[in-house]
Amino acid sequence: MLKYAWALGILGLICGTLYAERISLREVGGKIYEGEIRLVRDEVVFFETDKGVVRMPMKVLNTGGRRIVDQWIRKKGGTVKYASWIGNDPAQFKKSWPRTVYGPSSIQLKKDHKNSNHKQTVYESAHYRFISNTKVEARVVQRFAVLFEATYKFVLALPINASAHYRDKGEKFTIYLFGDMESYHKAGGPVGSAGVYIPRGQAVLVPMPVLGVQWDGKKWEYKKGDSNRVLSHELTHQLCAGPAFASWYIEGGAEYVASTRYTHGVYHSNNGKQRVFAYVRDKDGLDDGSGRRLGSRIPMMSLESFMQLPYRQFAGGSSANKNYGVGLLLTYFFYHKDGYGDAARIKKYIQAVQQGMPEKEAQKHLLGKRSYAQLQEEFRKFCAQGGIQLVFPKR
Repeated sequence: MLKYAWALGILGLICGTLYAERISLREVGGKIYEGEIRLVRDEVVFFETDKGVVRMPMKVLNTGGRRIVDQWIRKKGGTVKYASWIGNDPAQFKKSWPRTVYGPSSIQLKKDHKNSNHKQTVYESAHYRFISNTKVEARVVQRFAVLFEATYKFVLALPINASAHYRDKGEKFTIYLFGDMESYHKAGGPVGSAGVYIPRGQAVLVPMPVLGVQWDGKKWEYKKGDSNRVLSHELTHQLCAGPAFASWYIEGGAEYVASTRYTHGVYHSNNGKQRVFAYVRDKDGLDDGSGRRLGSRIPMMSLESFMQLPYRQFAGGSSANKNYGVGLLLTYFFYHKDGYGDAARIKKYIQAVQQGMPEKEAQKHLLGKRSYAQLQEEFRKFCAQGGIQLVFPKR
């Protein structure tokens, strides 16, 4: 694990636009570089000189150098704190909404022999790096890697400009696998969870028994896994990490993927509305038993307050389950039912946040010409059509 501690410190923020003007950047120690800024990532400046690309942490630059980088970022529409999607390609928002997304027909795994030893086994698929704290054979990892690669394809097929589009070529998403729950919990996996996303390093931690992998006394064997909902949820966080979205969209967007029908490496988004309402409302949830099970009557704070809940309050305490369920309903509403049903408003919201606009300002794109009260009423009617009564406070 220590060998990969770097993975838990990476934020994975990328911006790929160019600024052609040649400039000078000076370090605090006096060394001067001549060239062009190519991108800013994790507060590191990628600066192309005649001798190649130099990576300079912003903290080593003098005041003038930091000011130049700050101006470059702001000219592109971002901020020093968050500069990943500067000049993002709007074409990602123009894609058609996918109905069926097929995962890879086969998984090609490559073992990292250099970093595999008696304490860990490391494999790489097309987009993931699996680091296991126990020896496990490639054929076993290949079976459950289908879910990871299929989820990657599905999330990137969504017209929401997921941050995974902006990863460096060949860069892998890190997945830590644990042979027992005790090791998983020691590494930071919450008790009672079947997987967790660690924002600090964009890593997902997974106990292998959840993936249907069991130890028979001699080796790991793939049997049958539990519901994939939790893992799909956490993988979505990993694939969309970075922007400071509102709490309801961070979790609602992940729940959207988790509630989408997944069978044998294929995501099916048809009949999504019925599944979403069953997932949120029904006592039995979906056919695999997953769901929020909130019933047909849900007491609410005002929609405006809900949409601006701080994350700790949203995801913590006794209301977390309800918040996740309503967040899913609101995400589905903006994706498929708001306005002309083309997700136009939420796409503008996503792009605004990605380019550094403060959340409260970005939410104006969701409102359009409506007040929060008018949006609340539209959302209430939408939920009522699906058999869920949202009870908002009377004004």
